[in-house]
Parts: sequence; structure tokens; C-alpha cells
Amino acid sequence: MFCFGLFSQSNFSFSGDLQINGQTFQEDLSIGAEKREPNINSYLNLILDYKNYLKIGTRLELYRNPIPGFENYEGEGIAYKFVQFQKWNFDITLGNFYDQFGSGVLFRSYFDQNLGIDNSVNGARLKFKPSTGIDLTAIIGKQRNYWELGEGMIRGFDAQIYVNDYFFKKSRTTINLGGSFVTKKQKDNDPFFILPENVGAWSGRMNISKGRWNFESEYAYKINDPSFTNNYIYKNGNSIIVSGSYSKKGLGLVLSGKRVDNMNFRSERGATLQQLNINFLTSLNKQQSYSLATIYPYVTQPNGEIGLQFDCFYKIPKKSKLGGKYGTELNFNFSNCFTIHKSSPIDSELINEPGTLGYESDFFKIGDEKLFQEININIKKKINKQLKLQTTYINVFNNDKILKAQKLIENGTHEKIFANIFIFESEYRLKSRYTIKSEIQHLQTKQHFGNWGMGLIEANLKNIFFSIQDLYNYGNPTSPTHYYSVTTGFIKKSHRIELRYGKVRAGLFCVGGICREVPASNGFSINITSSF
Repeated sequence: MFCFGLFSQSNFSFSGDLQINGQTFQEDLSIGAEKREPNINSYLNLILDYKNYLKIGTRLELYRNPIPGFENYEGEGIAYKFVQFQKWNFDITLGNFYDQFGSGVLFRSYFDQNLGIDNSVNGARLKFKPSTGIDLTAIIGKQRNYWELGEGMIRGFDAQIYVNDYFFKKSRTTINLGGSFVTKKQKDNDPFFILPENVGAWSGRMNISKGRWNFESEYAYKINDPSFTNNYIYKNGNSIIVSGSYSKKGLGLVLSGKRVDNMNFRSERGATLQQLNINFLTSLNKQQSYSLATIYPYVTQPNGEIGLQFDCFYKIPKKSKLGGKYGTELNFNFSNCFTIHKSSPIDSELINEPGTLGYESDFFKIGDEKLFQEININIKKKINKQLKLQTTYINVFNNDKILKAQKLIENGTHEKIFANIFIFESEYRLKSRYTIKSEIQHLQTKQHFGNWGMGLIEANLKNIFFSIQDLYNYGNPTSPTHYYSVTTGFIKKSHRIELRYGKVRAGLFCVGGICREVPASNGFSINITSSF
């Protein structure tokens, strides 16, 4: 951040950041890549601050020849603007804002350019602390829908109470309670159905912790909300997420469970894909960053899913027989997800029939189909001051017949996919800020496109980085395919530039169960980021 000119004399400061992404596309029949015009996306954020209690901000965006799935972003303009006042226990925002209530099961607005998500609310937000231990938030507005605003109006209220500020002040147990209420309003112009113009939803949450133990949960309920996503049924929705954890030095345990039933919540009934989502449904599976581990991702199912996740971290002590001089880190993660039980008291063929109550569901009964399961075993070992080794085994089941997480192979169908993934990586430190990293991955499966191999070498030399990578789909039933890439870049303070040439496979890019389709491509790309 810097102050310029007379503003430094008047308690004004000015800050911002810039990002520019560009990519070329050439035809490559071996991977199904099409030739297209080069595309460029750029974002410029600017914030003017006065004495840390008055802020004025804006974001300018530009999109030229966006990739498939982003076509509606074509153009340029001011996509985000706000005025914010923070003083006297008040926080008032007029214009665009991002926020979240609890876990996000009722309301979450955020920006993720990689997923093509920007559901910021354009309206007003009031945050108020009437006393110590109480946080209140009220919102009203309409969501961004590409360059326009969605038709539906959102109104919401959230309260967070820190109980120990009023009761049990000397207790070692801390208790936090919260609750939210959100409504959306949209006119009914449907020629076939009588649709509710006001849809309300509420949630309650609790967090209890004592010493090494922590427990948190949130339950949400939504009245009937017929929409394109749920095939216009009149069933109420609900969701629950529960998590318990235990931690001490060298050991961490987390067990989480969730159930989601008809909880798709959008400010327009006809919205699809990433459009106008009011809420966010947490995905209970390990968030993978390895190239081959992301080939068969889990896609959140808002119309119905039930599952759990168990995560265990243990560090074998230093100077023990198994721990060695530096100790050894072990991590085990297991997650699965099933459909929920659905039945019709009249006729099973009427389940999800438009204009009906849709179905009945036993809250504690698991459905007939397993959607996803994943086992992760990770071992990290520091050999000496220069060398670190890490190995990972991942076992994946992906019910692509339901999740539709991958494209069909030629003349094929969606299928149930079973895969084993083996990963080995090393990091060697030459000296401070000089490291060389290598990575080898292998994915074995008899389904879809068969086996994959991957190799990576990466060097970070102070301000310069360089990497070369190849994903080899040698089990492809049509023809073996290489997806190679070369990347280099430069970093100095808050400025970064990256250049890349290579091939990108077609598939899904996912973050937290929210996914977008990525088309195959072959070409150059550039990424520039700078903050000031």
C-alpha cells in the first residue's frame, strides 16, 4: 500500500491489485483441442481508504474471447463497487459485497474466477455489535448474474452469540451459538405451475469446545422451492452437518458427517450451473491438488447426498526408531458419499415428478447408490536439512453414472470408476530460497481412459521458477496421449509473472465440490499479478 501526493496529508490511502490472464489456442486433434481466438481476462481492484473507517472500492473487469462456459462474461465494465463505513460498532456497506452466514448452507457470496463464480450481492449490508459477545448482520440486495443482476431479491439476517461473555465466564468450556434466516423473492410468471414468490429458509448452529475437544454442527431448513434444478417439485429441503475433533501435540482426529436433501437455493428458479447460487454446500472429501488425483472429482449433489469424512494426523516423535532424527508425519483420510433414500407412497415412477411433492425420505436411511469414496494415506519424512520425501496412496471410487464428472469416451457411456493412485515427491534445498522438487504419479484404472502417468521437475531459484511436466494417458483405448507443459516465471515482492506452454486435458476443475468444465487446449498462457 502507498499514499500518493496530497492524500498522505489528509489521512487518505490508496491501494489495489491487478491481474492479467491471457491464452492462445491452436488446433490439436490428438487431444480434441480446437483453434480459437486468443483470450484475455483482466481484473483491477482499487480501494480508497480514509482513516480506516471509510472505504470506497471498485473492480474493473475485461473479458475477450472467453473459453466455453464463460461466454456470458464477454465485455468489460465495473463489476464490483462499494462504499463501506466502519465505526461505533457499526459496519455499513452500500453496493456490492461478499459474505457468509455460518458454514454457508443458507448464504455465501464469493468470487472465484477459476470457477467462473461471482455471486456478489448488490444492495446493502449492516453489521452491528450491540454489546460484547453479540454479532448481528442484515443484508438485502440482488445477485450479480454476469453483467446484469438476477431477478430475485435476497434478504437475510444472521446472529452470532458468544455465550461465555455472559455465562460460564470462568468455565474451560466455550459455547458459541448462531442462527440465520434468508428469503428470496421472485415473481411467478410460470404458465403451468403456481410457484411460491417468497421462499424462506432458516438455520441454527452451535460450537462447543473444551481443551483438546471441539464439536460443531449446523442444521438448515428451506420451504418448498420448485426450480429447474429439482425438476419443479414442491418438497421442503433440509441439511445438517456435524463435526467433532480432538487434537494434541502430534495427533489430530476429525470426524464429520452431513446430509443434504433438496437444498439447492438460487435467487432465480431457472438458473443453472454457477448462476445465482445463494448458498454453498460443503463437500466432505479431501481437497486434492495433485494432477492425477483431480481427474475423478466429487461433484456436490444439492438434490440429495449423505456421507462422512474421517481425518487422522499423527507425527511419530523425533529420535524414535520409526520417527528418526526429525520425526515422521502420517495422515489418513477416508470419505464417502451416498444418495439419500427416496420413495413415493403412490408410485415409484412419480418420484421427482414436476408439480408434485417429489418424494418422501427417511432421514436416517442411506440411498441405494454409492456416489463417491476415497481413501488417502500420506507419509512425510525429512531425511536431513536439505532433503524431504513424501509418498501418497489414493484409492478412489467415482459413480460417474450419477455424478457425470467426466466426458464419455468415444461410443461409450458413463460408468462406475475404480482407480488407484500412487504419488512420490521429493524436495531438495540447495540453499535458502533455492529448491528443486520432483514428482512422479501413477493412476491405474480399467475404466474410462485407462492408466495415466505423470512426471514433474520444478526449480525455485530465489526470484525465478521453472518447471516441466508431462501427463501421459498411456491407457487410452483410442490412442496414447501426452499432455506436456513448460512453465517459467519471475517473482519480486508483490509482483509475479508466469509464462506457460503446453496441453491441457478436457475435464472438470473443482473446488470444494463446485466444478466447471475445462475444454482441451494447446497453446501459450501468461499470468501477471501485482499489488500496490
